[in-house]
Amino acid sequence: MNRREALQRMAALAGTALLPGQAQATTAIHTGWVNSPAARRQFVNSHRYPFLSQQAQHIHGTSDGRIVMLHPFLEQAMGHSLIPHAQGTGDCTSHAFGLGVDVLTSTQIHMAQRPELWVAECATELLYAGGRVEIAGGVLGRSAGCAGHWIAEWLVRYGALLRQEYPGHNFTTYSAELADSLGITGCPDELEAIAKQHPVKTISLVRSFEEACDAIANGYPVTLCSNVGFGMTSASWVRDSQGFLRRRGRWGHAMLGIGFDRKSQRQGICIENSWDDWVTGPTQHDQPRGSFWCDRSTINSILSQGDCHALSGYVGYPRIDIPDYEIW
Repeated sequence: MNRREALQRMAALAGTALLPGQAQATTAIHTGWVNSPAARRQFVNSHRYPFLSQQAQHIHGTSDGRIVMLHPFLEQAMGHSLIPHAQGTGDCTSHAFGLGVDVLTSTQIHMAQRPELWVAECATELLYAGGRVEIAGGVLGRSAGCAGHWIAEWLVRYGALLRQEYPGHNFTTYSAELADSLGITGCPDELEAIAKQHPVKTISLVRSFEEACDAIANGYPVTLCSNVGFGMTSASWVRDSQGFLRRRGRWGHAMLGIGFDRKSQRQGICIENSWDDWVTGPTQHDQPRGSFWCDRSTINSILSQGDCHALSGYVGYPRIDIPDYEIW
């Protein structure tokens, strides 16, 4: 094993994927999804209806022949274009779920026509801490990363805190160092009661492309945790003429499904990543910076790994009249 191979293996163990070909292999792209069959069993066994298909029969088929994008709701709430998260450690799962909370919140605000309800984005460091320590019991020790199931459970049992100041704590700006620290010690006790005031009501496992699209069609973003990769070099990260990336290699990573196209001949889901300025090339349907389109078969491969969730602010998944992309 040469030096570059050793560095890449060490980075993978730490939740970081190094870019081949970079000078001295110093440029890092962070990942951090932990594949835990035990966490999956626990999630399934601890919920009466753990699968989206068990709760959402009435939204089945609502994505057929449609194009829906959810990020404009978030941009409307924030007052500016979506800026990708700049993940700085192996906390990708918290960024996927944190952005999911933001998209869910802003979509509900838009549908209720209550723009004054928007306060700030979700503080990802506390999701990372709560999932790793309060839910998982610190089983990872000082190793980076987290299972999606653990953060899903944290959001249901506890909840989300925002990028703002709390007594003795300041989360206004993302800090990878703070994420690493809290990922070992857990959510501060005095913040747990505050988090419980803002739970995500329902989070369920998604198992098919159609289910994911049906969820998004009703305003429910879908987290995508898997080892399905899309290449390790900048040459791989060029979207094709329709905005898609091709599946290449493996990542242990989490991202967020924020839109879908089931109207065009080439169907897919729009995925937002937590890496800023990493992908280039053509776009479609006004997709946000840092995103790419992923085809049906690859989405199904991601979902088959069993750690992908639809987030709902309601008990269950009521049908919501989200407008098609073309008309707004």
